[in-house]
Amino acid sequence: MDHTPTILLVETGFFLLASVWLVLRPSRGRIVAASVCLVALVTTAMLAWGVERAERLASAQQLTGEIPIQGQEEGFVASTACRSCHPSEYASWHQTFHRTMTQPATPESVVAPFDDLTLHSRGRSYRLERRGEEFWVDLIDPDWERINRLRGADLRGVENPPRAERRVVMVTGSHHMQTYWVESQFGRELINLPFVYLFESHRWVPREDVFLRPPGAPPFLDLWNDNCIECHTTVGVPGLTPEAEAFETRTAELGIACEACHGPAVDHVAANRNPLRRYRFHLGDAPDPTVVQPAHLDSKAASAVCGQCHGVALSDARDWLARGPAYRAGGDLEESRLMVLPAKNGDHPRLQRLVREEPQALDARFWSDGQVRVSGREWTGMAESPCYERGELSCLSCHSMHDSDPNDQLATGMGGDAACLQCHGGFAEALEEHTHHPVDSAGSRCYNCHMPHTSYGLLTAMRSHTIDSPNLAATVATERPNACNLCHLDRTLEWTGEYLAQWYGQPREALGQLTNDQRQVSAVVLDLLEGDAGQRALAAWALGWDPALATSGTDSWTAPFLGHLLGDPYAAVRFIAQRSLRRQGPYRTFEYDFIAPPEVRAQARDQVIRHWLAQPWRAGSTWGVPILIAPDGTLDVETLSRLSARRDDRPIALGE
Repeated sequence: MDHTPTILLVETGFFLLASVWLVLRPSRGRIVAASVCLVALVTTAMLAWGVERAERLASAQQLTGEIPIQGQEEGFVASTACRSCHPSEYASWHQTFHRTMTQPATPESVVAPFDDLTLHSRGRSYRLERRGEEFWVDLIDPDWERINRLRGADLRGVENPPRAERRVVMVTGSHHMQTYWVESQFGRELINLPFVYLFESHRWVPREDVFLRPPGAPPFLDLWNDNCIECHTTVGVPGLTPEAEAFETRTAELGIACEACHGPAVDHVAANRNPLRRYRFHLGDAPDPTVVQPAHLDSKAASAVCGQCHGVALSDARDWLARGPAYRAGGDLEESRLMVLPAKNGDHPRLQRLVREEPQALDARFWSDGQVRVSGREWTGMAESPCYERGELSCLSCHSMHDSDPNDQLATGMGGDAACLQCHGGFAEALEEHTHHPVDSAGSRCYNCHMPHTSYGLLTAMRSHTIDSPNLAATVATERPNACNLCHLDRTLEWTGEYLAQWYGQPREALGQLTNDQRQVSAVVLDLLEGDAGQRALAAWALGWDPALATSGTDSWTAPFLGHLLGDPYAAVRFIAQRSLRRQGPYRTFEYDFIAPPEVRAQARDQVIRHWLAQPWRAGSTWGVPILIAPDGTLDVETLSRLSARRDDRPIALGE
């Protein structure tokens, strides 16, 4: 039982009695009156403070009871136990987005506005309210909805579905967006509010509109306990056993904390209570055997520390739901789960069973040759790179938790070519000879050619972590963009193939496989007009990438194509197109709502194209056939319409 409110009131009572005694002591005149007033004011303030503090503490204790229990995993002590001996490491980790990835919902952690706000989506309303230190939502009863969905019921025609008031008890996300979890009536289960708050736009958006999902997809209704817990906490255990009636979830710590990377530290803390031992290891070079230091592991084991979350994996579902992850830092990652690498283990029985049960499972995460195409799975990309397979490359070769900008965790000094030149130093003296681009240009940056932006997630393009070289045959076979055309936006695949053959001796066979359109039309324009939703998203991003715009000419020829994408059926594609369009001077303040009704979006699309056609500077440019714009600024409407009619509209939902 919590006695804090009682203690606070008793303390306040003692203060009040002491104050009265001071006032009633022998004294005269105005001093007594002034003292009485002063004591009354102070006493009132203390009483108010006591009640408010008691309410805050009671609210915090209620919240703690509603979220999964922390610190109950054997051998784990939580990050606060690390701070006294490792203050600088604790401070650098504390500023990362890893730490804040999952937090209790408090006024300090909740970014979005909740004050008397009503949100609308798909014919539903959500009433948001802040009550002191708490955040509440009035919504269709999420337990009722989830149970009926599991039963296969069609709820679209249900009139007056039951509603409920639920408290928001936890938040996930801290870098780009934040999603919110409400309490369930079943144990420790948490259900998502079907909205997220986008930091970039400072607005609430339906959750299904910020992930690349088909138009008309139903609202998200996820359980935190068997979803985000896997990678957004430290050793999250769903706690669903065959005999359990509901999830009895627990975690070592919310967020990605010290022990996620260094392993359980109870023995380390106990051993280092001895100051002589502690300083012996501080002053020496030998690693402390009571804790894992990733920097002291070999490249594969060090990378596994990151790969436990940043990899596509399959675990035994029943075992994981009951006991949580078997992997601990320093262990063998691939013994604890099947790391999915389709080019290498695509015939594994467990992976084959997944494909039978979920035919789109691999397409949602990989290009057709097995290269990963979604964000957050960098280990999977790196694991298929020669630098990792045959060399000593690890995640720590470029990234650092404690010596980096939290935005991308790149270690200090690794933002340029240094990351690659630490192993491939021979290219430093002959860089232009190798790249065939000026030394100080984007075309001579190692990662622009060998780690292009071919992964998608969180409304942006991200660098592939499969380190390879531009290859026309791979582009033709997989339809994955290549580095050359992601920078040279106005060039064709034929142009790229000719230079790759001329400069690097690549075979010319792939040139013979090109269609007439691939020979004549810009590769990015083709992706934008006839690609699938993932390709269109990457193309929209490339049309707003500064190095690409500088390389492909400063004239705003991209505007009509971005305007075209404002009418795309996928909300995520429209959002990225809007962002890229606003990077151009004439459209920096262009008003457009990417989740407005279709007819409003169509008007915005037409407005952009009409505005661009009205600009006098279009005539006399160096434009031409590859970007379907004649030198006089006339759009090749016939070809635009023909290619748009071939748009790949197969439903796609990327597993970001």
